[in-house]
Amino acid sequence: DKSVWVICNGEIYNFRELKKDLSRRHRFYTKTDVEVIVHLYEEYGTGCLEYLRGMFAFALWDERKNRLFLARDRLGQKPLYFLKNRDGFYFASEIKSFLKVPGFSKDINLSAINYYLVYQYIPSPMTIWQDVARLEPASYMLVDKSGGVKKRRYWEVDLRKKTSMSAP
Repeated sequence: DKSVWVICNGEIYNFRELKKDLSRRHRFYTKTDVEVIVHLYEEYGTGCLEYLRGMFAFALWDERKNRLFLARDRLGQKPLYFLKNRDGFYFASEIKSFLKVPGFSKDINLSAINYYLVYQYIPSPMTIWQDVARLEPASYMLVDKSGGVKKRRYWEVDLRKKTSMSAP
């Protein structure tokens, strides 16, 4: 009904199986893998992430709830950056996109510099810029129209399971 919109960087590997099931209850307008996200969200809300297999970062606008739903794949293969300032909330898959945001502050995050010099990378959620953060892998964020933000992790590796392996 065009009340849910999605943009995605990535690929949903299991979309054919998901689409087969969802086609019984939903009308598909495209042949793309990304459209399954819309219909899974309509059925399961943020729980749709449990069904997705792939590498992705997406933003979904829910017109009825007036909220933005941002999510990143379990291993964080696709990036998703965000900035919240007095002018609004911005997100992008490339950090250089924020250079186009009016009034963007290019203040350097000194802690990020320290991490980079020691470990050769900057750990999430930090970025090189003070005001820009990265959504962490296996996490999602809800942003309401008034600017309220909630972040949650939706998946963790279970390290308690033991696997027995034998040499050939």
